[in-house]
Amino acid sequence: MLSLGHLHYVVMTILPVFLVIGLGYLASKNKVIPENGHKVLAAFVFNFGLPAAIFSALSTRPLGEIWNADYLLVYTIGSLLVFVLVAIVSVMTLRKTLTESVVLGLGSSFSNSLLIGFPIIFFLFGAQSLVPFSLTLIVENLIMLPLLLTLADLTNISKGSNFRQKVYETMRGLTKNPIVIAIVLGMLVSALNIDTPETAKRIVEMLANTVSGVALFTIGGGLVGVSVRGHKKEIGTVVVGKLLLHPMMLLILTVLWFDLEPTMAAVAVILASMPMFGVYAVIGQKYDMGGVCAAVLLPTTILAMVTVSVITATAIMIFSLY
Repeated sequence: MLSLGHLHYVVMTILPVFLVIGLGYLASKNKVIPENGHKVLAAFVFNFGLPAAIFSALSTRPLGEIWNADYLLVYTIGSLLVFVLVAIVSVMTLRKTLTESVVLGLGSSFSNSLLIGFPIIFFLFGAQSLVPFSLTLIVENLIMLPLLLTLADLTNISKGSNFRQKVYETMRGLTKNPIVIAIVLGMLVSALNIDTPETAKRIVEMLANTVSGVALFTIGGGLVGVSVRGHKKEIGTVVVGKLLLHPMMLLILTVLWFDLEPTMAAVAVILASMPMFGVYAVIGQKYDMGGVCAAVLLPTTILAMVTVSVITATAIMIFSLY
């Protein structure tokens, strides 16, 4: 049974995360920062801060400690199952096209691990959370996103999409993705046992230490101007899929099927409970679903204050971490 002690601890840990998101929202709404200033901050986090944190976490650990095939498998299977379930509901119940169903399924199975998940798991578990966090990014960036975007393009070919060109552009984009580069370099340095120069270590550390607050601030800024009018069925489907079904699927798989180290198992469940990734609306625009995808972001982020707290407390209790 979920104890009040676990819940109190988690709420007190997570509350500052959402308060900083709220601060970012108020700062952007009241023009305390320049218009679209949150996009500049997000670019810094994505291109410098998070890659530095990921490289630091991976390059300072033995490769055998980093690579965990079971974690990669459980997170991939859990996310794909949720995607399939939501896509089926979208087609059968909401009467959406295959392309629209793929986009809604993507929103239910792809977490904002970078900007919201990272601060929460780092506050809870410290540096030991960075390895499963990095493995999650491998699943999201190297498996889930290319696969689902390719699937969306495949179902959208009848509207004039050049499928081969889309696949090529997606793959080429991955080779330029700073997160992917950081993961590859970090694992390479670990595998070859390369000693990073002291000056480089300090630079990486300085950049990594900026991530949490700036990342959360940008999330709040991005919510300004979002409208939730209309699309109630689509919003409800994605919200339930993302905030409840995704983490519950990971919890079931980690408890009943895969034997993961407790911290790894808890991080998988907690990251799955996060709202969808911030550029979801941008991706939706490519498939004429920008309005729906943008509308989903605000209620999902607000409701996550409650659902993430409960699910995180439950994971901590089940895996006996506190």
